[in-house]
Amino acid sequence: MVWMNSMRLALCGLLWGVASLTQAATPTWEPVRKSDERGGIQTWVRPVEGQSIKAFRGVTEVPHTALAVLALIADIPHLHTWVYQCRSARQIKSLPPEQTYARFRGIWPAANRDVLLVTHVSQQPDGSILVDSRNVNGYPLADDDVRIPSLHNTFRLIPLKGRWTRVEFETQVDVGGLVPSWLANLVATDAPLHTLQGMRKRLDEHNKYQIKSIDELPTYYLKGKQPVLSAEHLGVGIDPR
Repeated sequence: MVWMNSMRLALCGLLWGVASLTQAATPTWEPVRKSDERGGIQTWVRPVEGQSIKAFRGVTEVPHTALAVLALIADIPHLHTWVYQCRSARQIKSLPPEQTYARFRGIWPAANRDVLLVTHVSQQPDGSILVDSRNVNGYPLADDDVRIPSLHNTFRLIPLKGRWTRVEFETQVDVGGLVPSWLANLVATDAPLHTLQGMRKRLDEHNKYQIKSIDELPTYYLKGKQPVLSAEHLGVGIDPR
C-alpha cells in the first residue's frame, strides 16, 4: 500500500511538472492598446517561437448585428477596403467557393505577399460564431509576390444585446522571407487596429451588409449546422443608444 501511494504521488508530481512546462511554454498576451469606451479597440501581441512576427489580437464592439458582420466578412471582393494591407481578394472559379486568393502589399523593404486561404464558419457551444481561415496549397504563385507559408486567422463574433456584436480578431502568420524586426513589430501592432477600424467604418457606411436572413450568406457559410441567431440579430437597424 505504501509503495502504491508513493507511485501515485510520483505520477501526480510528473503530471504537474508537465502541465507547468506546457503553461510556461505558451507566452501570455502583452497589451498594446487599451480602451475603456464602448466601440473602442483593444489590441495585444505575443511572441511565437521561430517567427519574426508576433501573433496579434484585437477586440472591439460594433453597433451592428452579428449577421451584418458575417455579411461583411463574406464580401470577398471588398476585403481590400478594410483588411490591413490587403490589395485584392477573389474567389477562383476552378477552386471550391470556400477558398480565397488574397494578395497583400509589402511594406518597404519587404516584397508583396500572396496566399490561398480556406474558410470555415461554425457556431461554438457558447453561441459565438467562428470564422476560421487557414492557408492551403493549390494556386500558382504570382511572379512578383512571396507566398505566405503559414497563416491562421480567426474572427469570433459574439452577439450582444441591443444588436451590438463583440468582434475578437486573432492572427498568427509567418510571412516568409526576411523581415526586419522593426517591420515585424509594426505589422503586429498595426494589423489588428487598422483591420477593426476598417471593419467598423465599412459597416457604418454601407447598408448592403444589413441583410435580413442567414440564407443571404454564401452557401459555403451554411455547410454543416447553420448558425442560429436571436431575433434581434436578424434584420436591419441598430440600437440608437
